Amino acid sequence: MSYSLIEPIVAQITPPGTAAIAVIRISGKDCIPLVAKHFSQAEKLIAAPGNTILHGYFRDEEGEAIDEVLLYVFRAPKSYTGDDTVELSCHGNPRLAARILKTLLLGVRLAKPGEFTLRALHNGKLDLIQAEAVNDLINAPTRKSEAAALSQLQGGLSDTINELLEQIINLRMRCEMGIDFADQDLPPIDEQALAQDLSSLLDRLGQMIASAEHGRLIREGFRICLAGAPNSGKSSLFNSFLKQNRAIVTPHPGTTRDYLEESISLEGYWIILFDTAGLRDSADLIEQEGIKLSKKLMSEANLVLYLVDASSYEALPELDNKDKTLIVLSKADLVSPQNLEELKSQVARDVVAASVMAEGGLDELYATILSRLEHNKEDSDTPLVTNTRHLAALQVCAESLSNAQAALKQQMGFEFVAFDLIAASAALEEIIGLVSPDNLLNRIFSNFCIGK
Repeated sequence: MSYSLIEPIVAQITPPGTAAIAVIRISGKDCIPLVAKHFSQAEKLIAAPGNTILHGYFRDEEGEAIDEVLLYVFRAPKSYTGDDTVELSCHGNPRLAARILKTLLLGVRLAKPGEFTLRALHNGKLDLIQAEAVNDLINAPTRKSEAAALSQLQGGLSDTINELLEQIINLRMRCEMGIDFADQDLPPIDEQALAQDLSSLLDRLGQMIASAEHGRLIREGFRICLAGAPNSGKSSLFNSFLKQNRAIVTPHPGTTRDYLEESISLEGYWIILFDTAGLRDSADLIEQEGIKLSKKLMSEANLVLYLVDASSYEALPELDNKDKTLIVLSKADLVSPQNLEELKSQVARDVVAASVMAEGGLDELYATILSRLEHNKEDSDTPLVTNTRHLAALQVCAESLSNAQAALKQQMGFEFVAFDLIAASAALEEIIGLVSPDNLLNRIFSNFCIGK
């Protein structure tokens, strides 16, 4: 680190702007006496035990009272950071908060983004998974992403990683004993049991890796692209998803030339929705660019809803990415139920009917989207992996275990098996932060807000 993790730091931990209160956190060595210099009840603050609340006035460098405040005192190690900490609550006038912060900065450094959480990591209050979960929880856009982040903050994923790490270390110790005491009169290592344990570990890792696709969708959002010919009902469906008139709807083809992007929550899932230009042959250069962009968004989406007007059905064009394309027979309220079923049979692939006009006309579509979202969901006993960094390390671990398995099977010697097990354990240690290069920590914590 290019800065000290001991010196006192300060930051406002509530959002800027006018509110009922503002809270400023000061943490680090000698932070309590530094705050006491400006507090009307200085002696009480110096003597205060942890988990104490004090009332008084905060004064500037000239001794003039700035505001009436409450101080929450936390003594190391029982604080968020693990260091002595004071959280100052003042009235939420941004000018008052700025004056208090300016006064404190005479003797305390402004915290860098995520530095309070970095100190919690440094002091063993959190591991790296939990530290990342703090930021995920703050920025979680939906109920599902909140639950996933909270589970990781509570240690669900960390416990599993530590359990796997302990098992890998035990396997490595068994191999190293076989190396060190090969010439001793000791029972040989049970290679069959070792192979079974490796296989069991690989199965567990495989389940976690498989959960990552579902976890990634929860954390990063499920991208749905509305596509189809002009006037097929894309913009009307887009507005119905949003429950507001966001896209212009007219009977004239080619109204949408650029794309619109909005986010919604569907049963707790974060959905990123794109309304795109109608797909057709056009001589209009601007519309051609819109169509080109539509095709790019279709290729990048997790799911493409290809709309076909059920009231004037035409044969489907040849579509790319068929496995992630759902045909939507739009304007279904204009077609009889019998004709609608005949149309579905003609499509002969994944197809649903939808109507933005009929009551419950989107129920089938919503249910189908949710089934796609739940498709990769693993058993609840498997901790959800949501972070691409964690996934990459798990894949490295699994590859190393596979190499160890192959070395054992090919009778290459326990030293080769142990070497691969060391690589496997190093990958898991990086996930929880036991091995964390400074550049990795800097990259992770630079995405935090100042104050956390």
